[in-house]
Amino acid sequence: MDVKVTFINSIDPSDFTRLSLPFIYVSVTATSNDGATHRVQIYSDLSGEWLSADSGKPMTWSTTKSDKLILHTFSLAAQTQFQATDNRVEYGLGYHAMIPSDGVTYQSGQDTVLRGGFRTGGALNNTADTNFRDIDQQWPCFAFAKDLGNITDSSTAPVVFAVGLSRDPAISYTAGGTQQSRSLWYRRQYSTDSDAISFFLNDYDLAVSSANNFDSKLSTAASQISGTYSDLAVLAARQVASHIEITVSTGSDGKLNASDVMVFMGNDGVNRLEEIYASAPFWIYVNPEILRLMLLPNIRWQQLSSTNTGYVADDLGDTYPQASGPGSSLVRPKALESTSNMMITTAALIKATGNAAIVSENANLYKTWADYLKSNTLIPGQQTTSDGVMVGAPSNDTNLALKGIIALKAYADILSTLGQDGSAYSDTARNYASQWQSMAEANAGFAASYGDSGSW
Repeated sequence: MDVKVTFINSIDPSDFTRLSLPFIYVSVTATSNDGATHRVQIYSDLSGEWLSADSGKPMTWSTTKSDKLILHTFSLAAQTQFQATDNRVEYGLGYHAMIPSDGVTYQSGQDTVLRGGFRTGGALNNTADTNFRDIDQQWPCFAFAKDLGNITDSSTAPVVFAVGLSRDPAISYTAGGTQQSRSLWYRRQYSTDSDAISFFLNDYDLAVSSANNFDSKLSTAASQISGTYSDLAVLAARQVASHIEITVSTGSDGKLNASDVMVFMGNDGVNRLEEIYASAPFWIYVNPEILRLMLLPNIRWQQLSSTNTGYVADDLGDTYPQASGPGSSLVRPKALESTSNMMITTAALIKATGNAAIVSENANLYKTWADYLKSNTLIPGQQTTSDGVMVGAPSNDTNLALKGIIALKAYADILSTLGQDGSAYSDTARNYASQWQSMAEANAGFAASYGDSGSW
């Protein structure tokens, strides 16, 4: 038998509901490869290890069944909103779900009991373990089985499981001393996770079709550069998309406010500018509105901040999902790099959309940043880059200076788009570029820092 397991993180950048659902599909198909008929059963389970890296924590769970959905729900017994350990969120609800159909059975219980029972009988007994306990105490698991019957040489229809971890609220965002507990976008449409998961499972065919269409479009575009690059672009798309969350605030009426949308990126910290900058080409290609919504939390924080540094802060916090403002980055800022990243990303966004409102609405802030670039770009001194934080930065990093020069010209282009005179900034950028070429020149090309002829 050939058994194929496919993990599907559907991407539809035009549909915020689909993109914000915190679930993935796991689909299984089976095909006889020898022409003979075989009886096949499929088994899947999840354990509490999805909830925490500390397997000694107590947990609770439940299983519900209707004619539309069988849903295992599990969570830590004691939770603190927005808590994360080692970049792993440790609150919320874990889910394992299926649509009921002939041959589907379910059970919760000890890992060895469930798996042993399935190996022996090819099915589960539709019962629930009610002995709540620690994650590692007889390892409670939440399982499904599906009897596919007799399989010949034709592939079976996919057996589809939904897997996910849902949090509400999802993000804590603080700006100007005001804290917001923000929810994921999909909750505007689905008031309960069971409704959202039911939609998600029933949407499988359309979601897969949409994902395949997206992959095809992206692959075709990337293939114009390189066939190898095409494969990498399709793989990277999931990684980029899986690191964002589309959120809305709660209005004074207690309802989710669709007019206040922000996107947060979590990997190492919250909305790090170097990560937004690196992902910007992808979002400009698939949906530049998402990039705009990703810049908004950082811009709003800077507008409302009582700390007027004159440059762009590196991030909105060290620990996702707590966007409470820059933490360690205020102590060791990458001021020139982050300000350059913001300016170049903004210019690219405006070029892609033709809409410069993000700057016109924050004109004083952007001018402050441009003046910082003007004063600090040519001679960066000891300022570091993302690479420099990791491997040590040379004094007067030439690459960092060049990025600042490009960012200065980007601001001049933004002003031109707004119908304003940006010549003072474009002239300075050209002057700096000429000086940079002379100071950075080395025997083999350009040095890593001014005057270091032995580097490149």
